[in-house]
Amino acid sequence: MKKHIKVIVAFILGFICASSIAYAAILYQSEDVGYDNTNSELNATNVQDALDELYEQQQNLVSNSFSVDSWLTIVNAVKRGNTSNYNVGDTKTIDMGSLGTHTLRIANKSTPSECNGSGFSQTACGFVLEFADIITTHRFNPYTDGHTNGNGIGNKGGWPVSEMRTYLNIDIYSALPTDLQSVIINTTVVSGYGSDDSSNFTSTDKIYLLSTHEVWQDVDGNTSGGIDHHDTAYNNTRQLDYYNSQNVTTSNYSGAKKQLNGSINSWWLRSVPFNTNYMFHDVSNYGSCFGDTSNYTSGVSPAFRIG
Repeated sequence: MKKHIKVIVAFILGFICASSIAYAAILYQSEDVGYDNTNSELNATNVQDALDELYEQQQNLVSNSFSVDSWLTIVNAVKRGNTSNYNVGDTKTIDMGSLGTHTLRIANKSTPSECNGSGFSQTACGFVLEFADIITTHRFNPYTDGHTNGNGIGNKGGWPVSEMRTYLNIDIYSALPTDLQSVIINTTVVSGYGSDDSSNFTSTDKIYLLSTHEVWQDVDGNTSGGIDHHDTAYNNTRQLDYYNSQNVTTSNYSGAKKQLNGSINSWWLRSVPFNTNYMFHDVSNYGSCFGDTSNYTSGVSPAFRIG
């Protein structure tokens, strides 16, 4: 009889223990279990969120193609130096709200040794994206017919004090998707000067316009009519990988043409013709280098770096 009692008691205790374990499993869901994130650098404070965050991080490390990958995936690949799935010329469409839908293009991936030189612009170094189309049109600066120019009038003060620079880094930047904004890095921008100034300018920008040399390779032999003569910052930057791959030069320039709403249109550069105080360079409808008065309404098609 005692033996039977022991068996019954053991059975009851076993049932109670099993029930307690099952109850604990139900009670303590993973989101209810605290997580110490002190050393992991995760944001999660419970086990479930930590698992979800780790899964998302893993997904963001797997790159497929520039057109479909998230900006977090792309920037992670850039930071790891593993961009083999992304090619110069690859494109990606973004929604800019009231400015419409536009196309970004990988314009550069390389960082040659010249990028490390003193006073060298970083605008064509590293992972550079540019708009493959023209976003909108805008003047560069106001202009006075008398050529009596203060900073920000004509080309006095160059790119750093221009109305265009402010427009890009405030209006255009804020229209970009927020997840893209978060991966854009500051870029050291060197730009040339006009007849009212005496030395090149350096600024730090999120978004910038390209320069003459970043589009064209001058092949005229350094004559007085060449862009290497007219742009004082020509040798402070390099041609972007994309335009180099398209063999865009001062005598072969159709690869520099861009469209605004489906039609070829001129687009601004940040470069200044050194012998004027009222003009900035732009890319003509033919893709050649041209110059227009600062208050002319030309296309806006900037670039930026991520990393």
